[in-house]
Amino acid sequence: MLGPYRPLVRGLFAAALLAACSSGSSTTTEAAPSASGSPGPPPLGSFIAPSPTQPPQPKSPQPNPLGLPPRKIKLDPGRRVFTFSEPMLTNARIGSTLVLYAATAIGFDGDDLVIEGQSGGPSYKVHPGYVIPVPDNVKPKLNDAVLTEWNGVMKHAVVRRYVKDRIAVRYTDMEARAPEGLLKGVRWVKQVNGLEPGNYAAHRQEGEVRHVLLVSPFEGGFGAQDAGGDPKPRASTAGGMKRWFCLGFGGAALIADEADLQPIPIKWKGKPGAVVWAEWAGTMRRAVMQSETEPGIFTVKFERAGKPEVVGYGLIMDPL
Repeated sequence: MLGPYRPLVRGLFAAALLAACSSGSSTTTEAAPSASGSPGPPPLGSFIAPSPTQPPQPKSPQPNPLGLPPRKIKLDPGRRVFTFSEPMLTNARIGSTLVLYAATAIGFDGDDLVIEGQSGGPSYKVHPGYVIPVPDNVKPKLNDAVLTEWNGVMKHAVVRRYVKDRIAVRYTDMEARAPEGLLKGVRWVKQVNGLEPGNYAAHRQEGEVRHVLLVSPFEGGFGAQDAGGDPKPRASTAGGMKRWFCLGFGGAALIADEADLQPIPIKWKGKPGAVVWAEWAGTMRRAVMQSETEPGIFTVKFERAGKPEVVGYGLIMDPL
């Protein structure tokens, strides 16, 4: 690999070795002068790039990385919420992946919520636009559509039955092979139809109808991000238009105009052979319902597709 530079490298190595031998027991790192009095070649160590004196500094936590407008919510300390982890918020921008986790709000800092850190980590601040509150003392009924938890992550489910001190649920936004959940000590959000935080919606955009998860509404414009990803305040330019902070395919953060959103029913009823729209790879695609395999779980056959697929409540609707 050295090619034409091999003689030069050999010469430098020989000169350095000669200098080391002539210095005897000396530990100096300076090169010995040549016979003519001119300086010798530099030591081999000078060809090695020095280590940086300071490691790169981590990005500061940002409670409102997307620059959402101010929002106030009422929440008592100790209340459960669904929100995003601090590392996700620190690096969030439009299009980045975000996942809603179950967490505890321990107080307020101005309008921002203070969230208890995960696994004993430090607490951190979150703008209210990134939070879905979870009410206390909700006891869901059989066949209720709910928001709940699975390994700490917010999930959609339908209540199946009571098993002693546990509640059995069937998750409707996980693949069909996912086991039934037996939950104890979790809190619940009972879903209601409409454009509501935690519900799914169909979003018309660029000639497609995409499947999105609603997080929080707001009115007007929102702050752009500078080159470093930090929000820059911006005056509203949308004339009071209502918008939603949403999560699209793969949890990608996006902003949608409410006029482009159609709520997906939290429960859906249909007959075998009915033409439907069902979620596939983040879009709502035309399909034919084949059967309701169990309450809230449907088998559908997409057009120009191979085998049938299974979808649940929130992933199926009548065509628009």
